This record gives sequence, C-alpha cells and structure tokens, in this order.
Amino acid sequence: MTTRPVDFLLIGLGNLGSDYTFTRHNAGFLFIDYLANVMALDQKRTVPPVFQRRTALSADVHDVEFSYQKGNVSNSLRIVLAKPLTFMNESGVAAKKIMDFYQMTDPKKLIVISDDINTLPGALAIQDGGDLKSLAGQKGQESIATTLGTTNFIRFRLGVGKPPSGSLTTIPQWVLGPFSKEGKEMDLFAFLMGHTTQALLDFVQTNDLKLCRKKFTKSKKIPSGLAPIDSLAFPVRIEGM
Repeated sequence: MTTRPVDFLLIGLGNLGSDYTFTRHNAGFLFIDYLANVMALDQKRTVPPVFQRRTALSADVHDVEFSYQKGNVSNSLRIVLAKPLTFMNESGVAAKKIMDFYQMTDPKKLIVISDDINTLPGALAIQDGGDLKSLAGQKGQESIATTLGTTNFIRFRLGVGKPPSGSLTTIPQWVLGPFSKEGKEMDLFAFLMGHTTQALLDFVQTNDLKLCRKKFTKSKKIPSGLAPIDSLAFPVRIEGM
C-alpha cells in the first residue's frame, strides 16, 4: 500500500463471534463489509475485499485507495476501513492503536459507525463534538471518546430503534438480537446502509459535514417500496493472524 497519509479512518463497531454476527449491535461491522464491497465494485474490482487481521492493532483492516471523478477532475483518497477485534466496550483500545500506527492526530479524520437505539430504524444520525452525554447509550463510542480524550471525531449512527412499546424485551436483549425479516426490518437496514454509503462518500469528497448532515439526516420518513433482501452477509476475506 502507498505511503501517502491516510485521508480517513472508518471504524465500524461490533462484537466478534458467530452469536453476534447479524445482531443490531453489529450494525457497524455489517456496514463496513457492505461499504468495502460497494467501493470494490465502484473501482471495478471483481474479488471480495481483503481485510488483514492485525492483532497488534486489535483490528481487521482494509487499506484502500479510492478513486473518484468530480467534474473533469480525477482525485483519490486513502481510506482505511477497520473492525476492532476487541469487544464493543473496549473499542477505544483498537481506535487508538490504529490511529497511532497510521500517525493520525486529527480526530476529524476518524469516522466511527455504530448502531443507535435513539434513532429510528432506517434513519441516520451524524454527530461530532459535544460532551460525553451525546454518546450516551453506545458503549463503543464512549470507549473511543474516553481513550482518545476527545469527542471531536465524527459519528455516523445507524438507527435500530428500541423494542416495540409494551414489549418485555430489554434494551440489551434488543441490540443483541438479530435483525428480523418481520416488519421488513432487514430490508430497512439494507436501505440504511445504502443511504449511509452515499452520505459517507459525499462527505469524504467534500469534507463538509454540515452539508452532509443537511442532505442525509433531514428525512425521518420510512421509505416506500423497499427492495427485499435475504441476507446481511457481504463477502470479505480475512488474511493474516
């Protein structure tokens, strides 16, 4: 990989293990796999994206140069996608190791993607800065803020909502439960991943978070005519130890 500086580090949050793979709390992991495939297709790559298992960084890492056209101008960005090998509540450990390894000192170049119970399913919330209270309810985000000593990184929070009113399901049970085909929940999350991909690619090309937030978080309406999806598994290959 090129020695050029990393333009953006995208960390998706989740928990390792087959018991967690397709749960709501693994929205960040699922999104990173989805995004890696979208970027590969955009660059006309025909093989599954390869993540390197970097135990020294406590993360699976996909380091890619992403080229794009803006008008008549061609440009490219070095983007690192990462999934921590730590459990959710220790995500800050991986975030700091990765940033140190790539000599990244600007928290604005860090984008963390996670589930969010305080945002409606299908909707995207975008945050940066604020106090620790703004991260309440997402232990992975809290861990990163505490470990880095700042909240000035960018958060893309994927809405998974809360248990239905009157349900006996607790919040922990809800986020650790799998996305369901019932009520088109899986279809809605697939739509959200596509929407979030558009938002991220727009942001990394413009570096205008205010405009990105205005364009991609304004609507809270559930879209009609959702495309059906049978699986949230997106092909990636893990290499290394």
